[in-house]
Amino acid sequence: MIKNFFLVFFLFLGVNSFAQNVDFGIQAGYTNVEVEANGESGTQVSADGSGFYVGFLADYQFSENWHLQPSVNYFNVEETDFLSIPVLVQYYIENSDFYLQAGPQATIVLEDVPTTNEFGLDATFGVGYHINEDFFIEARYGIELTNRYSDESIEFAEQYDTDIKSGVNTLMVGVGYKF
Repeated sequence: MIKNFFLVFFLFLGVNSFAQNVDFGIQAGYTNVEVEANGESGTQVSADGSGFYVGFLADYQFSENWHLQPSVNYFNVEETDFLSIPVLVQYYIENSDFYLQAGPQATIVLEDVPTTNEFGLDATFGVGYHINEDFFIEARYGIELTNRYSDESIEFAEQYDTDIKSGVNTLMVGVGYKF
């Protein structure tokens, strides 16, 4: 545990030494989560729900156009708690306040949900706009890359299929403020 803490600490210190400017901020907004499960015989189950998210971010500016924005966001959908940790590369479009962003995102279910693995890895992409120097709006979508289905529930698997693949996709639309 201590090794992991120091690894993360030195990683952020190293990133900070290459960045020209670092801003910290908060963000909040609307989130929609879609859960999909597909079986080998073509069985498909899909459900979605809406909720909110709040979080903290760091914005490392490497040049006028390139930024790195790691963040930690808590979100709640249909009485289920999640944690998302995206690390997004942002490209600011020339002579504009618009930016594109993409990168990996870890999504963690904070509750015990039957037949579901707690950790998932997403590919996330989105767009944003700086209203002024401090306030911004953005929208991003995360596509699950990992299989969330756990073989712990044999009864569930036998009822629907023997090989089930499931994932959690997320849409987040919100506002933020950089200090």
